[in-house]
Amino acid sequence: MEKRIFAAIGISIAFLWLWAAIAPRIFPQLAKTEPPRENITSTSTTPPAEAGATSTTGTTATTASSPAAAPATTSSIAPAPAATPIAAGAVQFSVVDTDEYIARFSNRGAHLVSFQLKNYKRKDGTLVELVKSRAPNSTDFPFAIEARSAEVAKRLNTALYEVTERKDPKAHVLEYRYVAPDGLSAAKTFRVARDFLIDFTVSVQPSNGYRVVVGPGIRNIDPKATEGQAALLAGNAIVQQEGDLDVLPREKGDRFRQFGTVDFIGVEDNYFLAALRPGKSSGAVVRRVEVPGPDNKPRKELYAGLNATADGTVSGSAFLGPKETKLLDRHGLGEALQYGMFGVIARFLLEALVWINQFTLNYGFAIIVLTILIKVVLYPLQHKSIVSMKKMQRVQPKMEVIRNKYKKAKTDPEQRQKMNVEMMQLYQKEGINPMSGCLPILLQLPILWGFYNLLSRAIELRGAPWILWIKDLSEKDPTYVLPILMTATMFIQTYITPSTADPMQRKIFLAMPLVFGIMFKEFPSGLVLYWLVQNVLTIIQQLIMNKWWKDHPADVAKT
Repeated sequence: MEKRIFAAIGISIAFLWLWAAIAPRIFPQLAKTEPPRENITSTSTTPPAEAGATSTTGTTATTASSPAAAPATTSSIAPAPAATPIAAGAVQFSVVDTDEYIARFSNRGAHLVSFQLKNYKRKDGTLVELVKSRAPNSTDFPFAIEARSAEVAKRLNTALYEVTERKDPKAHVLEYRYVAPDGLSAAKTFRVARDFLIDFTVSVQPSNGYRVVVGPGIRNIDPKATEGQAALLAGNAIVQQEGDLDVLPREKGDRFRQFGTVDFIGVEDNYFLAALRPGKSSGAVVRRVEVPGPDNKPRKELYAGLNATADGTVSGSAFLGPKETKLLDRHGLGEALQYGMFGVIARFLLEALVWINQFTLNYGFAIIVLTILIKVVLYPLQHKSIVSMKKMQRVQPKMEVIRNKYKKAKTDPEQRQKMNVEMMQLYQKEGINPMSGCLPILLQLPILWGFYNLLSRAIELRGAPWILWIKDLSEKDPTYVLPILMTATMFIQTYITPSTADPMQRKIFLAMPLVFGIMFKEFPSGLVLYWLVQNVLTIIQQLIMNKWWKDHPADVAKT
């Protein structure tokens, strides 16, 4: 048995030795051996003139041997062809000028270095610039590359790309190419179209992981925190996955968030948006950094980016523009309009204001007209509330009799229950619904909140003037005249409204207008205008009820 085993081993060895000797002659293609594959970040094609030099492409450095030092062999491996470098000799700028914006690209890194909106201006009269200002030597403009190797990213973001421009009926096309002597290459193509869209395709070879980003943040905020709530909201990131929107505040949360498939991802403030919609990508990220703020103090900002696929390509479309309702809806970005819990009401109010403004040609007067229309719609409920309050006022003596009957109701649950039963019986007998007085106020709250979000975030009302000192309905009244008038009218309204409260509660109610006035003084002047007009209309309605409706059921002979 053992002899057979040894014989089999010997025959096998002999067969392998014989095959190794004659197989290359019978099958010459087997003589060519492929070198082992290395990490893509460390491989490079070294031209003959640079043989023996050290390549630093990627995260690992490799040293190529010179031909003189190579052992004398008869290898049949042909030398790799040298890469043909492609680069520009100087910095070039390409400008795309449309009716909506002026986009400026630089071949240094193939970046978008400026995006100015023609129809939107800052307080100093200059066009709104969506690309936040940077130092001249910055390499993080929109469409910059972030790679695993910081050196590769720096090379690609500072290289001078060769640029080719052409126009087709629907877009201005910019094609950028760069090839380094060591074989590192990148290509970027931008199709700059109307409606604030830029279709892009980016390819990097060799690629061991990179992403294309926009940020940090969006546009320049004035040093003195202007434009309503812009200073508070500027620079947040948003990401939508399967229709669900998530807001990532720039001041809080993780320094790095990674996402799988996304509908879109970007950075925003309350009026403008820079978003990326993936075409071909392998997920998205949001990253937080610290940059100098308007006052040179550190300010947290966010980047948003799309990851390249394994073949080194990432593509999609970028939206840079205003958060106009119809515009975002048209591009599938409607969820970026964050009008809060009562967003449906806010959208309806915005549509109504825009429609009314076609006739008033002034959003301040449009707010007044809309307030009157809302008052007309709610009039039946408010009328019923006033009638209910007058009835409550009429039966006040009977209510006091019941309260005096159960003096221990505050400490004795049984007496309190009996008192409540008698009170409800009295309400039923007199035809009073104690909740009807609260209903109009509860209905006003969603409208008030909708108006607040609308005026704080709807770009349609950004910078919209009214009269005299009100230059921007989305900002607070700089003179506080409107809040003072609102407080005064609210006090008058409270004073003339029938009440069943005891004297101490009555004093508390009369102090409430002052509390509201203090709160509202920092709110958008358009919101204060709405509340002021509501107060005036309610005062008129209440005076009519008090003076001329003597024959109303609430004032029928008191018995």
